[in-house]
Amino acid sequence: MAWFGYQQSDPIGNLDVEIRTTGDASTLLPAIRSAVRQIDPNIPLGKPQMLAAAYEDGYLMPALVARLAVFFGVLAALLVAIGLYGTLSYRVNRRTMEIGLRMALGAARLDVLWMVLRDSLYLVAAGLVIGLPLAWLSSRYMVSLLYQLSARDPYSLLAAGLGVVCVSLIAGLVPARRAASIEPMRALRTE
Repeated sequence: MAWFGYQQSDPIGNLDVEIRTTGDASTLLPAIRSAVRQIDPNIPLGKPQMLAAAYEDGYLMPALVARLAVFFGVLAALLVAIGLYGTLSYRVNRRTMEIGLRMALGAARLDVLWMVLRDSLYLVAAGLVIGLPLAWLSSRYMVSLLYQLSARDPYSLLAAGLGVVCVSLIAGLVPARRAASIEPMRALRTE
């Protein structure tokens, strides 16, 4: 921002008058208009506003984009959780007899729980092996959308990967607990 004397500069296309005050500045608006008219009666007065309102107007669109990004990120995590839950539930249903047989032969419930969660982690590991390098390579195209982050921020990628692992563990826990609670005799009689 550069400050020039009003009388010493070339014709001004836009003039901002900033006033520091204590209390409610809107009550001073008539006096401010009068003072500006004394400087030059031909100056058109636009929309007077508080600095806080101008600041909010300036950051309205970036804030909206940030909120939308958070919303779609949460939606993506929810879709991942639902898809993973559906896949694992289907696999547990298909393996009911096998799980019942394992438990009848002495497998502990914790072993069955880990067996199903391990399937979930294999799927997530495959997704991370493919997804993280792609995210790393495509991150340079997202530079304009990042605020105070580098294009290839390793902490953000690590946080995203850990977030996916946490979501998958939560989504896989329900089918895994259901598999661990299968009664061996009932499972063996189902087919």
